[in-house]
Parts: sequence; structure tokens; C-alpha cells
Amino acid sequence: MRFLSLSLAAAMLAQPVHAQDTPVQAPVGGEADTRAAIAAVLAHQASMRGPESAAQTCVVPALAGPPVAAGEDNPMMPPNTVRIFFQWHVPEAPATVRPPPQFRPDGQRRRRERPPPVVLPAPVPADLAQRLDALRAEAARGGAAPAVAMVDEALVAPPMQLQDERDRGCAPLQLSAPAFAGDAAFVETAYACGTTCGNGSLYALQRREGRWAVVAVADTWIS
Repeated sequence: MRFLSLSLAAAMLAQPVHAQDTPVQAPVGGEADTRAAIAAVLAHQASMRGPESAAQTCVVPALAGPPVAAGEDNPMMPPNTVRIFFQWHVPEAPATVRPPPQFRPDGQRRRRERPPPVVLPAPVPADLAQRLDALRAEAARGGAAPAVAMVDEALVAPPMQLQDERDRGCAPLQLSAPAFAGDAAFVETAYACGTTCGNGSLYALQRREGRWAVVAVADTWIS
């Protein structure tokens, strides 16, 4: 009996130690989630722009504030721009890389095949759009301080580069700090290809098995 009591006591003492060894999932919205969401958005930007356009794009290091709620004034929207009707659509496919021009033996350029017509991204299903709208509103009410304030080179997808004082000819791309709600994250982008050329988008991401993936995008403004 004494041996049994000692065994039970040893088992009870061992339980807290065993519980400490069990991994605890960090809450959504920490530094790891923030960096992963930013990296996913930048990877999509690089893929849809293609090598040439991406090489001419530089990412602004400082993150803007988290996305605002629907209908509020957007600080990432420059003046003299046109607001676009908000609609979630599937993420754009990677840009098609056109082959370099070919020349005939006589030095004349061969006729290049016409590129395929541009196909606009399809809207997401209505139930997903409604869920994203609800999560966006919840994320805008969160009000938590962003876990990360700056973008570093490790997050930038090549051939895009991080902006510095020497990048005077590149087109700047700025991101907002992510806003989180449930298993979703929202990141806004602002791209300026000139004084009167640019566009903005709102990304919706979902965490799946510990990784963040872009599930929908909405165009917000154009200039």
C-alpha cells in the first residue's frame, strides 16, 4: 500500500512537468503571424507583376496603420484618386512571362503571337465574401498595436527590393500593418507608378495549418 501511495504521488508531481512540455499555440496577431502575412502579400505582388515590373518595384520599409473599416476615410488613399466599388475577387494569377523577340536569319524580327486576352479575376463566392466582410469589421475594431512596424529584406520577395535613399527611379509599394480577426488577416497595399498613376488593394488572408495564404483581394482605389 505504501508503494502504491508513493507511485500515485510521483505521477501527480510528474503531470505539471508533462503539461509544460506540450506546445502551446501562440495567439493570432503576434510577430510571427504579422511577418508571415506580410511575406505572403509581397510574394503575391511579385508573382502577379512578373519579373520586369517586380524588379522596378521597391517596398517602403515603414508600415502604415492597419486597414480602416468600410466607409471610413482611408489614409493610404492619396488625393485626386478614384475610389473603386468594393468587391472581393480571387487573387490574380502569376503574370505570364513573354518570350524575347526572335529574329529571322535575314535580321528581321519574326511576327510574335498575340498575347492572350486579359481576363479579370472572378469574384469570390457570396458566402466567403460575407464572412470576409464580417471579419474585416471585427479586425477594424481590434485596435491592438501592430506587432511589427517595419519591413525588412527577409520579407521582400525578389526581384522586388527594399526601398532606400538610392531608389529614386523605382515605383514604391507600401503595405499596412496587418489587422487580425479569428483565423483571418487583412493587409492594404498602395502602389505608386507615377504622380498620377497608382492603385490600392485590400488583401484577405487565412491561416491554414500554421501558414498564411491569400484567399481574396479587393481593389480599393486607382489614379
